[in-house]
Amino acid sequence: MPIKLTSSSFVAQSFIVVAACVAAPSVAMAQTGSVLAWGNNAAGQCTIPTAANSGVAASAAGAYHTIALKDGAVLAWGYNDYGQCTIPTAAQSGVSAIAGGDIHTIALKDGAVLAWGNNNLGQCTVPTAAQNGVSSIAGGTYHTIALKGGAVLAWGSNEFGQCTIPTAAQSGVSAIAGGQYHTIALKDGAVLAWGYNFSGQCTIPTAAQSGVSAIAGGGFHTIALKDGAVLAWGFNGDGQCNIPTAAQSGVSAIAGGLYHTIALKDGAVLAWGNNAAGQCTIPTAAQSFVSAIAGGQYHTIALKDGTDCDADGVLDPIEIAQDPTLDRNLNGVLDSCDIAANPALDRNYNGVLDSYEIAQNPALDRNLNGVLDSYEIAQTPALDSNSNGIIDLVEITALTAANTALTARLNCGDLNGDGEVNGADLGRMLISWGQCQ
Repeated sequence: MPIKLTSSSFVAQSFIVVAACVAAPSVAMAQTGSVLAWGNNAAGQCTIPTAANSGVAASAAGAYHTIALKDGAVLAWGYNDYGQCTIPTAAQSGVSAIAGGDIHTIALKDGAVLAWGNNNLGQCTVPTAAQNGVSSIAGGTYHTIALKGGAVLAWGSNEFGQCTIPTAAQSGVSAIAGGQYHTIALKDGAVLAWGYNFSGQCTIPTAAQSGVSAIAGGGFHTIALKDGAVLAWGFNGDGQCNIPTAAQSGVSAIAGGLYHTIALKDGAVLAWGNNAAGQCTIPTAAQSFVSAIAGGQYHTIALKDGTDCDADGVLDPIEIAQDPTLDRNLNGVLDSCDIAANPALDRNYNGVLDSYEIAQNPALDRNLNGVLDSYEIAQTPALDSNSNGIIDLVEITALTAANTALTARLNCGDLNGDGEVNGADLGRMLISWGQCQ
């Protein structure tokens, strides 16, 4: 069987259980965020769609697809040969958590598990027990995991016993995660794991038998967070279980890819292990303000607090606070990003919103249609037949109005235009009286 990735899921604000095949308990989610992704992009899994540049509450990963949760609706992009990125109607509203399997996608809605994509081993066939009362979800390569009333549920591939729940995991469990072919649970601060154990990923070290606050699964390794320090065991062929000094304290979240490990510390992403696709090379934008992390097969995902639509590593609200001219229409979005999303907002290509220019200088839009006159004339030169930069209709309207006003004054006898008809008007008439021809 070809090696496939475990996947990942998380709820952004939980700061626990943020990793490959891991779903956090249902909690209040971050109000807004933008998805960042780097590493292997063969299927477009790291090409972030516009919808995921703001307002995202959670993110997750499959082997070659990326998943996001926005306003209760699931978004997904990347590899879609099995329909894992084709969102069913039921998952377009009311969703509270997301997770990814290798080539299937999982969501939690009103306590019921939803799953779609590859279902060759029944991983998307949700059992009755998982159709209500579920609080967390996770995914393995070909199996799906749920947490209900402190008990672990699992279905799909059970080749290595990953869906055979041990007695210890049938009560009191607080978090779940999935590896390639193994399942992980957290109970009273101790890690439990079962399924494929060829590399020792299910053999729990003493350090992980108490005091653990979060768990995650890599492909063939298991990850835990204890007192701010990362623990990892199992397959270590790429150094994914060799914890760097920076990840031995102060870590708030963990995640795993197939052969790499990810951590979150002081808002910055750390990653180590296999870096063949650059999944452990952290971009500048992911070195600050990150609130959650996830790992795909060979790609890494981060959820950045607030919005950084220009991906310069500085949150947009901070940039705007430092320079209010970056958001002249006061919508909380950088004008440059507004323009990038809708070029018609800057038809003269000067980097300034046309609406702002018009507000500052109404003469730029004399026909009051919200479009720069210069743009209209450039598109239709016949609008300015005398080539003076003013739309003919505007000139005609102005001349007509002026002529009407003058005619009214003259008809009234107000020859000097002072608003009164008196001797001064007679004087003006006599002064202006010229020789008859």
